[in-house]
Amino acid sequence: MTAEPNRRTADLYLWYATLAEASFWVPVFFLYFAAYLPLDAVLLLEAIYFLSVVTIEVPSGWLSDRLGRRPTMLVGASLMAISHLMLFVGPWFFAGDVVNSPLFMFFAIGQGLRAAGVAFRSGTDTALHHDALAACGLGHEFADREARAAKRRFLGAAGAALIGGGVAVIDLRLPYACSFIVAAAMMIIILRMREPSAGDDARTHANILTQAGACLAQWRSPALLLLFVFAAMMLVLNHVPYEYFQPYIEAALGRDGLDAASTPLVTGLHVAVTFWLASLVGARSIRIRNRIGLWGVLLIAMALQVFTIGVMSLWLSPLIVVLLLLRSCPRALMTPPLNAAVTGSIPTKLRATYLSLQSFVGRLSFSGTLFLLTLAVPATAAAAWPTIRTQLGFAAIGSLVFFVFIAVVAIVRGRRDDDMGAPQQDTSSASAT
Repeated sequence: MTAEPNRRTADLYLWYATLAEASFWVPVFFLYFAAYLPLDAVLLLEAIYFLSVVTIEVPSGWLSDRLGRRPTMLVGASLMAISHLMLFVGPWFFAGDVVNSPLFMFFAIGQGLRAAGVAFRSGTDTALHHDALAACGLGHEFADREARAAKRRFLGAAGAALIGGGVAVIDLRLPYACSFIVAAAMMIIILRMREPSAGDDARTHANILTQAGACLAQWRSPALLLLFVFAAMMLVLNHVPYEYFQPYIEAALGRDGLDAASTPLVTGLHVAVTFWLASLVGARSIRIRNRIGLWGVLLIAMALQVFTIGVMSLWLSPLIVVLLLLRSCPRALMTPPLNAAVTGSIPTKLRATYLSLQSFVGRLSFSGTLFLLTLAVPATAAAAWPTIRTQLGFAAIGSLVFFVFIAVVAIVRGRRDDDMGAPQQDTSSASAT
């Protein structure tokens, strides 16, 4: 029987999810780079990261659909381990405080490898979860189990943020050492998984261009096309508060005369509470979807993020710092319903490529957004409040335009998409043995 290895793989996925977002550097990455490089170099490093992801995103999804989920995820975890090790040791071996300095170039390579690691797991891990459940006759549990996985991801991220912020008070490099250890642990978990059992037609034999064309053909469904656009736009919106919350908190602490040395600990605590709150929302996201419908959930998530960006751009206040505790709740609210709606609607042999293509467009859009925001201020501007306020102001205007567009189209379509991803009786158990 093949059901037992597939069930074990689905259960291991929950442990994998706990570690997948356990990035100890999240509370301090902006502060870390800014300690060695000017603001324009920091934003360029983030833009390089996103450009690197988009370069590898679709090819990695195609490899997953062609070669399998498990080997693709293993490559991703290995690249994450290497990148975190590089970002940890960089300042010991290289120097430079400007763009094109040896340290900037080494950081850029590390960012590129981290991007490759993210790309190789992006979409593939969700596809593996769905495939493993379907292969053991539990495909109808996917939405609820994705909500559990979302809770695990945010709890893992919360614990990592708390530890990362604490050790960063000692040395800003230490969070990257912790992330290296976690990436190694992820490799062990993936090695214990098994490739989900599937029929002969579950793996693609098409080349990458044919595969991408087949994915684009899925847009014959207006519902999938609208969800694709929504996912890409929300990736941009979700990342704006993520990129700016650290310098925002640092500016708020400095205005109130608090010691800047306490910033890593404050941001660590802040991120820990942020992800804990998001874990509560993620665990309930499917129940909320069942009550108010798919687009009710998605529009609420988008409206919350637009509001967050708007108030960040208008005021520098401890009250906004408290509000930023909710910055990950929109992502937690939208992700399980969105995954359930999209993943089950795409054929298995296209699934990872399609999800990677969805991430590709979103990350490419955000990379372009970062480049545009660097043009809004002088190249040598420091990460001070006037600079942050200017860039957030442009981001707020753009996010409002995004929201109005999506809301109008969703309202015109009415409630026709609300059944996407809803639980259905599974009929695949016969093929799981």
